[in-house]
Amino acid sequence: MIRRIAASVGHRAHRTKLVAERAWIGMENARTRHHGASDLLILDDCFPNVLSAFRMAEFTAYLQDFPTAQVHSTGSALSQYSTLPESIRRFHRAHPEWAGRVRRFHPQRRLNGTLAYLVFLMNAHFYIETLEQRALPFVFTLYPGGYFHLNDPVSDGKLKRVLSSPMFRKVIVTQRITQDYLLQKGWCAPDQIEYVFGVVTPSDRLAAVGPPRKYGVNKETIDLCFVAHKYMPRGIDKGYDRFIETACALSRRHPQARFHVVGPFDESDIDVRDIRDRVTFHGTQPTEFFPDFYAGMDIILSPNAPFILAAGAFDGFPTGCCVEAGLCGVAVFCCDELRQNDGHFRDGEEIVLIPRDAAGICCAIERYLADPNRLARLARDGQRAFQRVYDLDRQMAPRLNVLRSLSGKGAERVGELCRTV
Repeated sequence: MIRRIAASVGHRAHRTKLVAERAWIGMENARTRHHGASDLLILDDCFPNVLSAFRMAEFTAYLQDFPTAQVHSTGSALSQYSTLPESIRRFHRAHPEWAGRVRRFHPQRRLNGTLAYLVFLMNAHFYIETLEQRALPFVFTLYPGGYFHLNDPVSDGKLKRVLSSPMFRKVIVTQRITQDYLLQKGWCAPDQIEYVFGVVTPSDRLAAVGPPRKYGVNKETIDLCFVAHKYMPRGIDKGYDRFIETACALSRRHPQARFHVVGPFDESDIDVRDIRDRVTFHGTQPTEFFPDFYAGMDIILSPNAPFILAAGAFDGFPTGCCVEAGLCGVAVFCCDELRQNDGHFRDGEEIVLIPRDAAGICCAIERYLADPNRLARLARDGQRAFQRVYDLDRQMAPRLNVLRSLSGKGAERVGELCRTV
């Protein structure tokens, strides 16, 4: 009886909340009915979550460049971290100049804009009917992940639906393999594809907070790290199992080796008893954690592989975690099973491309452990290469020009503007 009463009260409270919310949105729509159209509407499922560093860097650049731009987010990807209202309040406190321009998406909220922008296939497909109902032309970035899988019927169906929409204008791709895939499928014209290698990274927030601590220079330990999110048991797609196997092998031969794991991993994922006193689990961390952390790291290891998480699933190259580590001066040792490097980094000089077996990985690492000066040179030259490729201006300028040209603002020089974000 008590449970039924509690359920009834809860149901009535929820219904009252929905009615109040609809009334509020109705009044808001009435107030903004005669306002001009926003020059850019960003539709998302995660922003403004600080754990999505690339979104923070990319979307805030758009808010800076487009005076009336707005972000409408469902917050559906936030549940395990924080609520959307909390994230929005935190964002507006940190950026009062953009107060009111980040909102929770609601299907009844008036969306009046000249152009919409989205990231990932899952978001483009989720919002496609809204875009068509509101007659909103759109651009989206087809990053790896987000349910974009090569030669997968379900993924292909969603992608074809999005690209065949009368509102579709352009797709930005960040990997050559994605561009080739779209051209092979023939779902859009070549001039509807903009290839921009890489990802937008908050390089300004990754500046070192102190002098680097490097093996053979000012510390005796060699510190290797694994940084990734966990999308499947044991993190096999990201190569966490290979990292632990490699760590166990190295620890037996190199007593100075120490290992670090950042992400939602702990001792329960894979047995680490052999290295229990030499591995540290740091948990999931925001961007602000990494400058000091990476200042003490010598190598980041990423033995990730495609087509493990799901058929056709693959990561961008290098992974976002490797990019941030490289920008901070950590030597990057990573896999490139799909040959996505495309000549951007010199193997053995700016980055080390590794096999996926622990023996091969150990061999690659030990060549540098025997020569700390060579390892330091690799890290230094790698940092310069990452700074060149992931420079904020270089990453944002082509993206901004695409959106400016399609929103009616015209493609103008935007390099200096990026520096103010």
